[in-house]
Amino acid sequence: MTAELKASRSDATLLLTFANPGQRNAFDGDVLAAAIETLSKAERDDAIRVVVLTGADRDFCGGIEAGKDLATQIGILENLQNLVETLRSFPKPVIAAIEGIAIDAGFSLALACDLVVAGQSATFGVSSSQIGIWSVGGAGWFLPKALPPQWVAEILLDAAPLNASRLHAAGLVNKLATDGAVADKALEWAERLAALPPAAFEQFKALLDNASTTTLAEYFSLERHGVLTKRPGAV
Repeated sequence: MTAELKASRSDATLLLTFANPGQRNAFDGDVLAAAIETLSKAERDDAIRVVVLTGADRDFCGGIEAGKDLATQIGILENLQNLVETLRSFPKPVIAAIEGIAIDAGFSLALACDLVVAGQSATFGVSSSQIGIWSVGGAGWFLPKALPPQWVAEILLDAAPLNASRLHAAGLVNKLATDGAVADKALEWAERLAALPPAAFEQFKALLDNASTTTLAEYFSLERHGVLTKRPGAV
């Protein structure tokens, strides 16, 4: 069977499920492109207020399917990078619901989401095959912004998966859930977030993205701009 992206609705939440039987839900180029297109449509659909990403068969994602030639590998990597950028600029809340493994591309995708719910037995990390390359979709960019250098060195060099409880303690995982119930917990959270004014989260993400690249004075200016240009429905 080939990889596919499954989409379903639960009230105002769009649930996207990565499925690649026998390959621990590894991404291929087509699935990544489908995810970008689906998120683009979801951004324009006012009925969709929250997105949840998960994987089929008790795994999130074990990486990307390596192409047989370099051009194919680069093409898949670029699709992955485009998906990560799409998630970072997406104006609505995105929750990663992680069961099983989130390795390499799966780890980067989880880091790119706004919120993470993980099963007690879930594991995260970068595989030994990526040491010295780290072409996994941005993990090497996200991690130094969230963790001390020693943590980053351990994750990128040791290649030993980290369990969800340890990343929960570090703040990279928001909530822990019983194995097998992660998607349900994420959907429950999504339902609460869907009740918030849509503009509030969009403005929050804009402020958060600018916080690391601006001075405090510039950030204060952005806050004032947010008040002056407040959209209807924002708090």
